[in-house]
Amino acid sequence: MRSSDKTTSDKLNGQKKKVLFILQLPPPVHGASMMNSYLVNSEIIKNNFDNKIIELRFVKSLNELRKFSLLKLWKAVIYYFRIFNELIFFDPDLVYLPVAPSGYAFYRDMFYIFLARIFRKRIVLHLHGKGIREVADKSSVKRYLYRRAFKNVYVICLTPRLISDIEGIYMSTPFIIPNGIGVKKSIPAWKQTAKNSIPQILYLSNYRRSKGLLVLIEALKILKEEGHIFNARLVGAPGDLTIEFLQDLIGSRMLTDFIQVTGPLYNEDKEKEFENADIFVLPTFFESFGLVNLEAMYHSLPVVSSVEGGIPDIVIDGVTGFLVEPGDTVMLAGKISLLLKDRDLRIEMGRNGYQRLIENYTISHFENNISNTFRTILRNN
Repeated sequence: MRSSDKTTSDKLNGQKKKVLFILQLPPPVHGASMMNSYLVNSEIIKNNFDNKIIELRFVKSLNELRKFSLLKLWKAVIYYFRIFNELIFFDPDLVYLPVAPSGYAFYRDMFYIFLARIFRKRIVLHLHGKGIREVADKSSVKRYLYRRAFKNVYVICLTPRLISDIEGIYMSTPFIIPNGIGVKKSIPAWKQTAKNSIPQILYLSNYRRSKGLLVLIEALKILKEEGHIFNARLVGAPGDLTIEFLQDLIGSRMLTDFIQVTGPLYNEDKEKEFENADIFVLPTFFESFGLVNLEAMYHSLPVVSSVEGGIPDIVIDGVTGFLVEPGDTVMLAGKISLLLKDRDLRIEMGRNGYQRLIENYTISHFENNISNTFRTILRNN
């Protein structure tokens, strides 16, 4: 039976399955909260299932995410009893939880998992992050807790490469559902053409050492010394690197005429940055998926990113861009150099990336994959 036929049948018979979503929504804005927002607003999910949402709101900014506080603990307890109430009165057929991979948030989520398990519910854990294997390898106690949490549940990973993060923890085969982004139906004219006479390089992420921003600046210094002409724009919100620190560093490297630090930009201003760029660079040290790479691919930009997390499953080296080892300044400079020198290569890789995005990584793909996964799980007795 086709999905649409099944949906109609469920509606007519009043048999839409109940799904309890326990998740965080923006703010703050990050990959997981954005995907959660797309999911709960999805017409596909709304039409196929009877949904109840418990929004977990613990912080207002990214800087608060990994910090413990008594207020967070108090909120966690309150949410625990809200979940308890919904498990009794809403009586869901399936509980969906984007679980934190480590830190205080994992222990909080572990109690929510155990609570749903007491009520013998089907539980779906969606892993948007990584780091489980690293933590488990350092502590036999934590490995035991991970195994208990991941027992008798269903797991969703973002890419095949990320399955290794739960090897030895999760004993079944996880579902693979990549993230996606919203796209327009028509291809804007600017996607079809080259852009600037002087190539423009774009970095768009938070100003953090873990994102490889300092490595990028050193790579740009090498490119300047080699005689390359370019403009680079660093767009993002301050994290452990301030705007003042970056401007001072750029000045000390004699790069003031080559690099602009814009701070955070949103909505139309953010879109203009993608539209005006020729090359996108994210040389991150720690990443699970890299949703911003998809945005760059949608804007027909060649992507230079790291062999890190699930990125190599998204960015195809030599086809849609280049992959570099995290922290390798010389390698990063070399790959950017190839794109600076070859306009046709930039255009070709950008078009390849756009096509790959449209075929695999749209919101429509994401929503349908989630819906089909829920159906598969609900058919499993």
